[in-house]
Amino acid sequence: MSSWTRETTADIGLRVFSNNLPNLFKEAAIGMQNLIISDLESRQLNQKIRHTSQWNVKIPIKDELDYESLMIFWLEEVLYRLEVHGEFLVDAQCMIEINELEISCQSQVSWVESADVDREIEIKAVTSHEFLIQELKQGESHSCSDLNIPEMVGPGWICDVIFDI
Repeated sequence: MSSWTRETTADIGLRVFSNNLPNLFKEAAIGMQNLIISDLESRQLNQKIRHTSQWNVKIPIKDELDYESLMIFWLEEVLYRLEVHGEFLVDAQCMIEINELEISCQSQVSWVESADVDREIEIKAVTSHEFLIQELKQGESHSCSDLNIPEMVGPGWICDVIFDI
């Protein structure tokens, strides 16, 4: 398990953990999609016809690398593809690229027709409220006030994100 539901007052959130930054982007997107559907529907996704595409997002580099904004843009792209194009993401291989002008997340994705997926909730937006991306060095730990979420110990990356539902 790489993502855990975070309890919030009116919205829903995730704590995501991964061994590296590209996988953090993948796990956050899949975790977000899993919030939308039931456990039963999640198990039935493998029975649906999959399609593949390339989904990319990028942001300009200002003073420092802004992984937080890139992650928010990536998750917003996944929601946009779901709502506008009817593409429900089921898997992704992400690559983070950095050049002198921009940082990008380039993703080879697998998706199914959203009309074939029974959704339980609707995520309206990705918020920046309490948003966090942090690299944990070897032996460094990060705990959450939610007792249902285990303490994370590095090396690895964590992400906290809250969604407006």
